[in-house]
Amino acid sequence: MDHVAMRQQNAAQTLAILFRTGPMKMAALQRESGLSRRTLELILDDLIASGWVTEINSTPVRTVGRPARSFGFRYGAAHLVALQLEAGQIQATVADLAAEVLGERRMTLPIATSRHERLALLDRCVAGLLGAAGVERSSVVAVTVSTPGIVQDDGTIDLPMTMPDWTGFSLSDAVGQLFDCPVRVENDAKLAALGEKWSRDGEVRDFVYVFADEARIGIGLVVQNELYRGRDGGAGEITWAPQLGLHALSSPALDGLDDEDAPAHATAQAIVDAARAGETEALAEIRKVAEALVPAITAIAWLIAPEEIILGGTLGTIQDLLLPALETALEGNDRPIWSKLRGSQFGERSVLTGCLRMCVESLSEDLFVPSRVGAIRPDGILGPGELYADASTG
Repeated sequence: MDHVAMRQQNAAQTLAILFRTGPMKMAALQRESGLSRRTLELILDDLIASGWVTEINSTPVRTVGRPARSFGFRYGAAHLVALQLEAGQIQATVADLAAEVLGERRMTLPIATSRHERLALLDRCVAGLLGAAGVERSSVVAVTVSTPGIVQDDGTIDLPMTMPDWTGFSLSDAVGQLFDCPVRVENDAKLAALGEKWSRDGEVRDFVYVFADEARIGIGLVVQNELYRGRDGGAGEITWAPQLGLHALSSPALDGLDDEDAPAHATAQAIVDAARAGETEALAEIRKVAEALVPAITAIAWLIAPEEIILGGTLGTIQDLLLPALETALEGNDRPIWSKLRGSQFGERSVLTGCLRMCVESLSEDLFVPSRVGAIRPDGILGPGELYADASTG
């Protein structure tokens, strides 16, 4: 390995350690990286100059010898954007590289909005989001977009219903015209499962996330701690399996519950509030939803046998009511299911959380790779290839 390649590898390793662990003193960083102090000093000087690392000032506690130096990853050096596209709205979030949210924006639009108009409104929504947060578009280094429908392996959207013209095209290419960075696109239910996985990483390795309300029906599968997409992204698209009964979820308790601007929201919220107050008719409506879920939950539990089955979307919003009703409804089965039932950790925010998770994961591909160190521009400080352009140094 030549000198420049070795330097790139050491820089990528050091950057990844600081990103993962937070601020570290030089001695701890030496132990973690296995690099000599002199090599680390050279690498850290480069990373500080590039804008990705900062030296943290601290008062030395010892009076003899040189003071301990501490270094931290600059999570604010660049930004992530998460976009959730639905038939009737666009939700956008901007965050730093630690996925700390800096700003959010929501835009409602008619379901009949054309693809061209939808993408133009998306651009406007992003501009408003970044402007309000004081974030330059050039500082965005990763974008993830969620969408209804099947996202095929080549990025083509397959959604022959619901949203006009929203099929047979590359959404990543379309959104990619708005950003000078990688854009990833994934199905909303799969991203919701990824968001859930993030909240309990490694705690549960196999689960099925049931993402269902009156507008969207799908599941996200996590198998052996990895998101499972299936052939050409088709795993979990149970909207095409009406035999599972999820189309019978229609209920005034669900319609518009998570959308305060929806015409039916007030009615749905009133039913949920009444059910929480113990009113008989409202509780009966929740039981109807639980009974409609039984065929799908039973099939998932015995076909996949996951550790957990998680209820998300609008179902997660009413998990306090729905989980007890569903457990009672499942008692009519010949044999109890083994999977544990629980509600989503993030509720209606699971999809955007999953988008941010995918952005963070993409950094491993675009930032912590030796040949790419310095190729991403934080705060406009370094351009592509400038970090080790001078092979004679160090």
